[in-house]
Amino acid sequence: MTIIKLSLHYNVHLHNQHFTNTIIPTNLSSKFLRKARWFPLTCTLSTASEPIDAKISTIREKWKNIHGQDNWVGMAHDTMDPLLRSELIRYGEMAQACYEAFDSDPYSKYCGSCKVPPKTFFQDLGMNDHKGYEITSYIYSSNTSNLIPKFFTKYIRPDGPWNPMVNWMGYVAVSNDETTARLGRRDIIVAWRGTVTNLEWMVDLMDFLKPVSAQKLASQDPNIKVMAGFLHIYTDKDQSCKYSKFSAREQLLAELTRLAKIYGRKEEEISITITGHSLGSALAILSGYDIAESNVDKLDNMQKFHISVFSFSGPRVGNTRFRKRVEELGIKVLRVFNIHDNVPNVPGLLLNEHTSPFVRNLADWVAWFYSHIGEKIGLDHTRSSFVKESLDAGSAHNLELLLHLLDGYYDERAKCWIPGGRDKALMNKGGDILKVEHLIPPK
Repeated sequence: MTIIKLSLHYNVHLHNQHFTNTIIPTNLSSKFLRKARWFPLTCTLSTASEPIDAKISTIREKWKNIHGQDNWVGMAHDTMDPLLRSELIRYGEMAQACYEAFDSDPYSKYCGSCKVPPKTFFQDLGMNDHKGYEITSYIYSSNTSNLIPKFFTKYIRPDGPWNPMVNWMGYVAVSNDETTARLGRRDIIVAWRGTVTNLEWMVDLMDFLKPVSAQKLASQDPNIKVMAGFLHIYTDKDQSCKYSKFSAREQLLAELTRLAKIYGRKEEEISITITGHSLGSALAILSGYDIAESNVDKLDNMQKFHISVFSFSGPRVGNTRFRKRVEELGIKVLRVFNIHDNVPNVPGLLLNEHTSPFVRNLADWVAWFYSHIGEKIGLDHTRSSFVKESLDAGSAHNLELLLHLLDGYYDERAKCWIPGGRDKALMNKGGDILKVEHLIPPK
């Protein structure tokens, strides 16, 4: 049996309450409300062949395997485990929500902020399947680098209250009691947004390696290095703006410490699941390392939380020593990407994990030697009968395309995708990916 649900909604909400020591603007003019109003079509296609409760009860039994306890052996390669596939899509949608909620309109007074309040975050985005999670904190980052030309930091709306060098980057969410009971553990999610602003595009070009200790991250080895641009976004702060008096790193670690105390007292099993797309994927891996190295993932009784990273279309983050330390800390990373996407090939296009061990040992001190981390699932968009064979670079990197490919992925040897239940129209929400015969207009 197939259920088709169509709904029209508009979203003009901004934060409207004091939340984790953050003050959010609410004084929107009527002119701005008219310009900000948007009417996306939400079309959800789902199959009711399997009861949701039955599926989640199975997740309760297998969640450690789904989150990489055994490095996804027998789950991610050859034939895809259906529970792993559904969970990857679910966490991918958590990352996609960061794009949906971000105010990227350059003529908006609040460009760079989040368009929806934390209390009704998923409901306002039409993501009712995720309402079993509650947003506990938003994460903001700043960019005060002197390497960025002033042209990229000018105010488009000088009368606006928002600082163009400060942006909303993601959120921390935690499963409610009902969802926790079904999942078998208290699931804390950290979701990071990918590159959107001109500032972030410029930071993405800062591809030289920098020691994490230079920005006061915990480190047992001074030669553990990551890309300078990613480290800058994670650790920069701007005291002139109330949203960035603390860095994204400080905001995140403080919130996770607070949640650990709350749920640690209840003696619950806790997992930290970090997800992100593109730049968000890099921040997910970097923050996973930082959480573990700073011992934020440990309770007073030294019980460790399980940390896993679901990376979507992510670039390389750091050098070989960084990769080895992430593995030693027990952080499980699963990378999902389109094999025709160029972003996962950088930085480190020439010197990377595929370089021979001899050359790698000699060149590891070079400022531009990078190594990928974790297990990988490479998907091919040319196997989908719905997608154009030739895509531009932005479309090949699109997260909705990746979720579509996951939805139809069953066997890496299969020559075609078996259509899943995810609505294909979502791929054209922000691009021109679907073949013309499907009659879905671009964007």
